Amino acid sequence: TNFLNAAAFAPPALGTLGNMGPLNVRGVSTWQFDMSLARVFRFKETQQLEFRAEAYNVTNSFRPVDPVTTLNSTLFGQIRDALPPRIMQFALKYAF
Repeated sequence: TNFLNAAAFAPPALGTLGNMGPLNVRGVSTWQFDMSLARVFRFKETQQLEFRAEAYNVTNSFRPVDPVTTLNSTLFGQIRDALPPRIMQFALKYAF
């Protein structure tokens, strides 16, 4: 199925400008919940160990990208891709 109706759009006549300005087509609205957690462990006055965990798109929600907006494309109005799923990364830092 299409996110945009191709019949609602037409290319302007040759040598003329259309009546639609740039950036008039809005894409799909998305949201993302990110989280990070950090903890510092001190061993001596000059030594410490920092643990860090970060997660992006914690809820692992489907987040589509904008539809194809090239008028002469057979894929016009279709959403063909999505943003990445949940990503997690961990870090450990030793400072002395």
